[in-house]
Amino acid sequence: MQQIATASALILAGASLGWIVLFSFVVSPVAFKQFDAGRAERMVKHVMNAGHGVLGLIALASGLAALMSGAVAGAAVAGVAAAFAFLCKFALAPRDDKPISGHRVVKTARIVASGLTAFIAPVIIAAIVLTMLHI
Repeated sequence: MQQIATASALILAGASLGWIVLFSFVVSPVAFKQFDAGRAERMVKHVMNAGHGVLGLIALASGLAALMSGAVAGAAVAGVAAAFAFLCKFALAPRDDKPISGHRVVKTARIVASGLTAFIAPVIIAAIVLTMLHI
């Protein structure tokens, strides 16, 4: 049972890592390079709203599987990665708030969220290493 849980944790963490790499290094940069700023912002917003919640759930499931395998530190680090993914979705994903009259709106939150999503990758890699070492 421990081997199945370890394998599941590693597969789920690998899926999380794959989503992070795809979003941060393919989808977001291509959107901002190929589309005008407004379309790129909307596309990245929709991808974040659709994918980052799933990313958080996959990382959380990886943490639970790591915990079942006995890798407590790997589970904790995967849980931190899940929290980061949910923060990117809920705190950094731009909302449809109306701008305050008289203030200029600077739309950099999606670019920041794309960059911060990339910073989850080392956390996931740490979770993978700790799970493989059963720590």
